[in-house]
Amino acid sequence: MKDNTIENQQLQRKYIEEDEIDLRELFQIIMKRKKFIIFFTMIVTICATIFAFSKTPVYEVKAILEVGSLSKNISSDISNSVIENPNNLVKRLEVIYKQNNPQTSNTSLSSVSVIKNTVNLIEIVTQSNSNKNAKELLTSIIEDIKIRHKEKIDSYISLINTNINNLKLQKKELEDEKNRFDGSMSVKYNLTTKLNELALQISSNNIQETQLIGDIITNDTPIKPKKKLIVTLAFVSGLILSIFLVFFIEFINSLKKEEKNS
Repeated sequence: MKDNTIENQQLQRKYIEEDEIDLRELFQIIMKRKKFIIFFTMIVTICATIFAFSKTPVYEVKAILEVGSLSKNISSDISNSVIENPNNLVKRLEVIYKQNNPQTSNTSLSSVSVIKNTVNLIEIVTQSNSNKNAKELLTSIIEDIKIRHKEKIDSYISLINTNINNLKLQKKELEDEKNRFDGSMSVKYNLTTKLNELALQISSNNIQETQLIGDIITNDTPIKPKKKLIVTLAFVSGLILSIFLVFFIEFINSLKKEEKNS
């Protein structure tokens, strides 16, 4: 039993010593080729740095837009009272600014989407080589939306006013000829109720124009290229690759030595 224990201890000691020798040899190889490792890593890092700083920076600008609504206090479902269905608005903007008019410059509509868990908020994102250009495009898109929606509001108000005028004429005719038929009072009451309802629909409290929520969000730092990340990854990759090459070269040299000795 003691003999087996002694043997196991000796084996363990032998493995530890071999591991120490292997690690020592690997460290010696690295130190022997340290100039190559440093030079190779520097070359890769410098190339990556030149690449990162030569790339045109891309800035991102975004805004959140609240789609306006008609008769918002009358309709219990805001999704049915919005001026334009947000999903349809997203598709329309994608067609206008992405498909039909692909950007030849560095300024473009990056993305447009309905914000999760909302029914009337959309996020619009533009990109360019400067915050100024990206903001100008975003502002232009927002203004186009607001103008289009204002036209729809004006059309809606015009239609309601036409209906109001028609009801007023009916009411006047009824008042002028109230003795002509029975039940004129109930008809007059119904007309008055409808007139009040229509007037309420176009009141300022029940119509909300499409508007920007908060300010347009800009960032002084470009979203790409991520210079620090590129340089750091290049340095780490260059270091690892150079060490691998050193071991590979040593392996090839050891094979050549063995062939010569044989």
